[in-house]
Amino acid sequence: MNKNILESVIEITKQRDSEAFGISLLATISELVPNAFISLFQKVLYPTPHFEVSSTLSTQKDEHGIESYIWDTKLPEATKEYIKVNVSKLIQMTVYQSADGMYHTFIPINIDENVSYAVDVASEQRHSKDLDSLIAITKLSQNFYSVLAISERDTLTGLFNRRTYEQKLNSLLTKQYNNQQHPLNTCEGQEHRQPKALGHTWLAMIDIDHFKKVNDEIGHMYGDEVLLVLSQLMQKSFRANDLLFRFGGEEFVIIFEPTSKENVANLLERFRKIVSQYHFPLVGHITISCGYAKITTHDHAPTILNNADQALYFAKDHGRNCVYNYENLCAEGEIQSPINDGNIELF
Repeated sequence: MNKNILESVIEITKQRDSEAFGISLLATISELVPNAFISLFQKVLYPTPHFEVSSTLSTQKDEHGIESYIWDTKLPEATKEYIKVNVSKLIQMTVYQSADGMYHTFIPINIDENVSYAVDVASEQRHSKDLDSLIAITKLSQNFYSVLAISERDTLTGLFNRRTYEQKLNSLLTKQYNNQQHPLNTCEGQEHRQPKALGHTWLAMIDIDHFKKVNDEIGHMYGDEVLLVLSQLMQKSFRANDLLFRFGGEEFVIIFEPTSKENVANLLERFRKIVSQYHFPLVGHITISCGYAKITTHDHAPTILNNADQALYFAKDHGRNCVYNYENLCAEGEIQSPINDGNIELF
């Protein structure tokens, strides 16, 4: 095996986070198949099954012939269309040629026998001589993704667990900061996904009202069913790129990618109504309370969580089944605002 490929494979095994693991996986495949356009997808089930692009990687040479990685180039329309049309068929390795003439090898990655991720390798030549190595690398990645899923995911709901909160938040902030610092990272003939000036990043905390009563009067089995159904409603209601966590018990957290305060308020209010109108088996109707806060550069992960938590408990103390924003409560004097130390907000 080529030394560079071997080193890349070794680098893969060092990762302890699914996002960093995916980046290392693409870099390794790029060493194996030079001059290829490589895409990593995540399988999303709601509102209908589809593949969501997680990251892309291509290479370019400068005037001295030195290659460099180009990350997150826009997925070609021909590739996007093929995967969209054939999503139900892409459950095993597929070799195809897209409408733009590129040759592709699409390899799904399973967790617990279900397609969870996939890699698409596209180039101007067929990949016949590389197939065995591509399959070996993706098999390795399948095993690692399974291990990471156990450590990152809540066993009942499948959402991210509390242990991954700080890492996921810091990773998101770093990525968005880098995008803002290098908004024009383009090269000739390629279009890159541009960061959208949509507003701030937000964190919301959700708590099921009177959940202890469900467990005490009906039983923990039905309480678990409520948690599972609620997590499914969350996955159906929020964007694929928003991060969903179960923090334990009846407490959930959402990290929203950049958007306006009004949009977050509307999304959370809509979700509150969806939950209140849903009929849970043997339980009937339940309600949720929610608090959300802005994420800024001078806040640490626990601080951000505490801000949303204060808004959540204000909702709990003021009737439940409602949504409150931390910044609004501070401005209205309902919650004591921290002293402004002059730091600049990132978003």
